[in-house]
Amino acid sequence: MNTSLLVFLAVSALTAIFAIIINNKIIGKKNQVAQAYGSIEIYLKKRFDLLPNLAAMVKKYMEHEKEILLKVTELRSQVGRANDQKEKIQVSNELTKILSGLNITVENYPELKADKQFLHLQYEVSEMEDQISAARRAYNASVVQYNNQIQMFPSNIIAGIRKDEKELLLEIPKSDQKEVNLNQLLNS
Repeated sequence: MNTSLLVFLAVSALTAIFAIIINNKIIGKKNQVAQAYGSIEIYLKKRFDLLPNLAAMVKKYMEHEKEILLKVTELRSQVGRANDQKEKIQVSNELTKILSGLNITVENYPELKADKQFLHLQYEVSEMEDQISAARRAYNASVVQYNNQIQMFPSNIIAGIRKDEKELLLEIPKSDQKEVNLNQLLNS
């Protein structure tokens, strides 16, 4: 064997090993994104399991506030029917907005605020919102790592061959970042 053939074989072997390593890193990052999204879904499921208890407790004290309870129930069922990540996240964001408004409404009902069961449920919902927020941050961090991996040289070459596409970050629109007007929610 001549030297140039050995050099060619060595370079080919190193290139193949390098490509395999990059491919495995891309797969790992993609799986991190999927795992992070799975965490969001777990917390959303837990949130929706808590909502019937919260709704029953609030209903006990606020019979005339049926509209908000109907909206919560409607959004809860929309999540079950949602077909993709974006739709689930959009419905989840709307539900978060309504639950924030519910806390404002509770201020008008001192006997409801003092009820131990309600306080416990309110704490659980608040804790759940914190967990969902943390899961969203973890998801976005995983998406950034994945997107960086598939867009930076030389792994972008392997990602192009694999036809990997950029993942979207979870973003809350500016319109949803304003204060909730509960009167508007109840009267719409």
